[in-house]
Amino acid sequence: MELTRAQRIAHLAAAGNRYRLEGRPTLAEPLLREALELTESEFPGDRDRLAGALNALGLLYKDLAKYDEARACYERALSLLNSFPDSQRADVATLYHNLGGIEHARKDSAAAESFARRGLEIRRASAPADDSTLAGDMVALAAILDGQGKFDEAEALYVVALGILKKDPVANARELAVALNDLGANYARRDRLDEANTQLATAVELKTRQLGVQHPDRALSLNNLGFVHERQGDIDRAAELYAEALRVFEQSLGHDHPKTRDCRRNYERALAVSSRM
Repeated sequence: MELTRAQRIAHLAAAGNRYRLEGRPTLAEPLLREALELTESEFPGDRDRLAGALNALGLLYKDLAKYDEARACYERALSLLNSFPDSQRADVATLYHNLGGIEHARKDSAAAESFARRGLEIRRASAPADDSTLAGDMVALAAILDGQGKFDEAEALYVVALGILKKDPVANARELAVALNDLGANYARRDRLDEANTQLATAVELKTRQLGVQHPDRALSLNNLGFVHERQGDIDRAAELYAEALRVFEQSLGHDHPKTRDCRRNYERALAVSSRM
């Protein structure tokens, strides 16, 4: 049976989002681009549908480090939703959250913090205090604050968010792993290395169970854990972790992705230190 246009769009979007969540963004891109193009041509007046397609493509572009393209998608989606009633405010909060993530990746900490705080403010106005999406907004803001050296405020947000997510650790497994990873990175920056090791090792364990060994999100935690071992003086273990993370980044994101380049620098530094010991 031939698919309707709406079914075709839904099929493309589902497949593209699945590839993105599996850590295979290059496979997701043509599918999500086509889904948006069909949505624009077939449903030009459906703002909710268009905003969803734009947001999905924006998330994918961020994974691919195409930050300008991602921001353009989010801003266009936000302009579509600005005239929606209050019932759509959760979608607006999500877009501010995502815009904060883009500016954080682009190292514009002031813009990142402004967007993230706005998203959290909107979410708090409508979401229950124990909402997992609210916890995700807290973690996102905390990561931005970490980058500015606002470690105490960031830690407080992580602790509150973890308290929410741990109420249902199975349903919130992915968000929980992200929060543990980011809290571990916070501790590592403050030389609280034993605490950092504990949080990051748990994040790696969760991501391994949920995402598999070849997922770039797991590689991110391996890279962070390698940094902790390096700071603790265990250079050989650090090099092993960096090497494993680097293999995954190269396979899933490519040799020139910022995460791949950062991990490669870490690995080469560890090898250089090891050779002098």
